Amino acid sequence: MHQDVALVKAALLYADEVEIVSLGVSMFDELQQAMNSGDHGGFDLLAAMDDETLAHIASQGGNAELPVNWREMLGRALALDPNALERTDPGSAQVLRELREAAEEIGSSTQADIEALFEQFGATELVVALRAKVVKVADLGITPSTTLRPADVRATETDQQIWNWIDALISRLTDRRTRLLFDRDAGNLIQSMYDEGKIPASPQGMRLAAQAALGAGFAERLPAFPMAKMDELIDLRAELALPLARYRGAVIRFSKNIEPMVGEGLAFEVQQRWDESVKPMLMDLKDEMADHGLVRELARSLNVKDVRNFGFWTSGTYFAFANSTSLDALATGLVATGASAVPQAASVALSAVRTRRAATGDVESNELFYLYETNRRLER
Repeated sequence: MHQDVALVKAALLYADEVEIVSLGVSMFDELQQAMNSGDHGGFDLLAAMDDETLAHIASQGGNAELPVNWREMLGRALALDPNALERTDPGSAQVLRELREAAEEIGSSTQADIEALFEQFGATELVVALRAKVVKVADLGITPSTTLRPADVRATETDQQIWNWIDALISRLTDRRTRLLFDRDAGNLIQSMYDEGKIPASPQGMRLAAQAALGAGFAERLPAFPMAKMDELIDLRAELALPLARYRGAVIRFSKNIEPMVGEGLAFEVQQRWDESVKPMLMDLKDEMADHGLVRELARSLNVKDVRNFGFWTSGTYFAFANSTSLDALATGLVATGASAVPQAASVALSAVRTRRAATGDVESNELFYLYETNRRLER
């Protein structure tokens, strides 16, 4: 599920709301929800399965018989307080304690097994997003039972689930409020079905999907993006809401010259737009926002052609320039130096700080400032 995780991360950096339409994620999400639906862990997961699946599981261990009303019996037993039974029926109290211990042990073991599966299939970080409720999972008719039935029964259900998945994609393609983000395999499938007239996807829906792929594709190309933690991305999308809104405007503008498509053709277009327009602009932004930009402004203000030959600067002043990453800290260092050495440098420094802040505001209004700032924060 590494591709699912990458898509979710990209969508979090681009979309207001994120829904993942994935058979694999739906399967794991159902298992996770069943585990956490009550107070008894593994027993809750068992109770969520239908009788046919439980009979199949039990038969694998040589015991195909379960009491007809076992769910009710188990629920009533676990609801009792063993301490309340101690005086009147010590034996039953002990059995109840053992049952609770077994429920706890099975719950811990099952939870560990599910977490190991998440880790094995690269889905661990999805749990972070799901628990934070910034990502929801589409209902594709999957239940814990459907993943554990006999193979011949499961094959038929799997076919139905695939059609549920396709129907879900089609419904979102025709929803003007939704921008679908496809991985390459899903994109190629949808493009083929669209070309063959097998799905009634509107050109508008394909256009919205292309916008989402452009936006997320640009985010995916940030150098720090693959290493970013899910919780960092969740915080980032909230903090950079205003630059993100401007960025979406740029994405819409870029997408106007792209034919309605998904799959490999769109992946090529994303790379082309990145190489031709986005990457050069990000390099310009990086240069404009570089820390040494303030030094250059000071040099211009003082009419000094070579920054390295500020003969009237003290070593302390240069040290402030070389080590400061904050305009305020830099100004403070210059003022302190100027008080005893070069008052002119101190006054010009404050003026340059104000000038720099105004220039910074202009840069931050750039449509692609969001990508620059996202990458800067992720690289810390």
